[in-house]
Amino acid sequence: MSKVNMLIVDFETRSRVDLLTAGSYLYAQDGSTQVICCSFMFSDPEDEREWLIYGNMPHELCSVVAEHVKNGGLVAAANAAFDQAIWEYVAVGDNDYPEVPEDQWYCILAQCRVNALPASLDKATRALNSDHRKDHKGSALIRQLCIPDKTGQFNRDPRLIEQMGDYCLDDTRAAKDVVNSCRLLSPSEHRDWLLNEQINRRGIRIDRPLAQAATQYATAETVEIGQELAVLTNYEITKHTQNLRIKKWVLARVSDEVEALTVVYKEGVRKNSLAKDIRATILDMADAEEIKVPDAVYNVIMALDEGNKSSVSKFKRMLERADPDTDRVQGAFVYAGASTLRYTSRGLQLHNFKRDCFNVDTTQNYRAMMLSGHKIKDDVMGTLGKLLRPALIPAEGHTFVVGDWSSVENRGLPYLSDSDGGREKLARFVEQDNDPTAPDMYTIAATDAGFDDRQIGKVIELSLGYLGANGAFVSMARNYGVYLPEYEVTRIVKTWRIQNAWAVDFGNELSRAAIAAVKHAGSAFRAGRVEYTFVPELMGGTLLCCICDEIWISYPQARVQTVETEYGHQQELTALKANWTPSPDDKEWPRFKLWRGLLSENVTQAFCAGLLRHSITKLEDIVLHCHDELALECKTPDAEQRAKELQHVMETPPPWAVGLPLKAEPKIMTRYGK
Repeated sequence: MSKVNMLIVDFETRSRVDLLTAGSYLYAQDGSTQVICCSFMFSDPEDEREWLIYGNMPHELCSVVAEHVKNGGLVAAANAAFDQAIWEYVAVGDNDYPEVPEDQWYCILAQCRVNALPASLDKATRALNSDHRKDHKGSALIRQLCIPDKTGQFNRDPRLIEQMGDYCLDDTRAAKDVVNSCRLLSPSEHRDWLLNEQINRRGIRIDRPLAQAATQYATAETVEIGQELAVLTNYEITKHTQNLRIKKWVLARVSDEVEALTVVYKEGVRKNSLAKDIRATILDMADAEEIKVPDAVYNVIMALDEGNKSSVSKFKRMLERADPDTDRVQGAFVYAGASTLRYTSRGLQLHNFKRDCFNVDTTQNYRAMMLSGHKIKDDVMGTLGKLLRPALIPAEGHTFVVGDWSSVENRGLPYLSDSDGGREKLARFVEQDNDPTAPDMYTIAATDAGFDDRQIGKVIELSLGYLGANGAFVSMARNYGVYLPEYEVTRIVKTWRIQNAWAVDFGNELSRAAIAAVKHAGSAFRAGRVEYTFVPELMGGTLLCCICDEIWISYPQARVQTVETEYGHQQELTALKANWTPSPDDKEWPRFKLWRGLLSENVTQAFCAGLLRHSITKLEDIVLHCHDELALECKTPDAEQRAKELQHVMETPPPWAVGLPLKAEPKIMTRYGK
């Protein structure tokens, strides 16, 4: 998208509804939600007009906005989904704002995300060192003006409202700086964002009675876990959420060997952690008698593990965000939520739902049992976790049609390498797709490594493709219940790299091309189907990665420096890390190393995310997308035909991925499953 003059808008609102809890859609539709003030300005740096309004839009501004919209101009906002909802549900009805077609909205935070900037106006302006920043006094003003007091009344102090107006203008100026400091959304990116917002507005229906029952069971189980912790720790700990107390209590009772397993480094600082993966390591090693853990400590860690299972919060969020009239949750998906342009989720956090779930019959049995008040005998939290996916249901008379690509990243990586070895691997996939009796890729990987356990093959394929070593294998193996001695892991890694030399070569080619691009600004350097170019004047020097002439990844403030390693002097490529936040006193945004394995992972994930976005453009009635999965909600009699349509779309590569073998066999579901 070339530079265009967009109209930037920012609303400041008040409501008796909690925005963070309910989400933008329920917040905007609530009768108590009102506009305090609103600011407007154009994105053109030469256009210095600014408007700040309270109440009705003045006739002069109304004419300006109407003319801009009539001429096809875009209306931009930091979080456009929120401002669009306020415009449509509050402002238009109350203040005669001109209507804005859906396809003329533009999201500035989506622009930040495709530029690999922090997805926050405050953080983005800090990372860009913009002239205008968010005023941190705004947080206090929001608490004072936007949230009702205990009696349900709002503070209407004119002095504070005037300060809120100044804050609103500052936000819009900061948004204008961001719009003009980085690459705009391309037409296809803007289209993809719009399509995702259509899916967000459509929403997905929840089984409200099941979610309510699950919340009650989870709450009761949490109380029991607290009581168990109190007994185990002589009442030093009474809740599983008392993380600091639990960590202190555990570390005081374990050996140095166990304490070493809890050590992590965050931005170079040594810390102790009892995060999920660390807890799993301690429990697994204790079970295997590789370390000694006191029984009380073991049981405390087990209780912590149970209490931290996410089913409690997810069922609660379902109920908080579901429209009371339709039981549909809107706004669950974030376009380009990851720097590789993959979708992420918010609110429900669907991308974190466990794939391990109950089938329809088992779900119905548990549902009936829970609604009648019967006790779940074993592993309450684990049982509730397996009910998360089935708690999403289609409307009456409708059915889900769900398609999931088979090993799409394992196909995408060799395709992008455009190498003989990569083509040989793709040929194996073609054989596997065409012959159901042929061994699948996980079985082949296990056999190549000298095992007959498909689970080991699965760990090999999932952990080593991006050039991970022993640590990557062990971490992935733990998720699949695979435990091998260190010497076997070392042998597997070496064997895989020899048998898949094309992947190692491709990683090296990506690294060389990226470094060469930064050192030779303006010139393009290729590796397989990937091309890197460095643009010095963009965001302090940005490395742009173009995949198959269609998909772009940005690495802002990219730099190459020579570092001393155990292998001698080596060149190291680093860039700004969007999801790390510096302390207020830091002058530079945190950075991360772009090593060959990460570059391989980035281009593959971006490529596969592009496949998903392409499929979305070809389909209607999408209510859900999760990683490499798409779900349609259609009338039940149409399900078989829609399944054929979905399979055709998902198995037909886009023009920029001709020759890529894809496999997807959709399922028809009365509840969301696996």
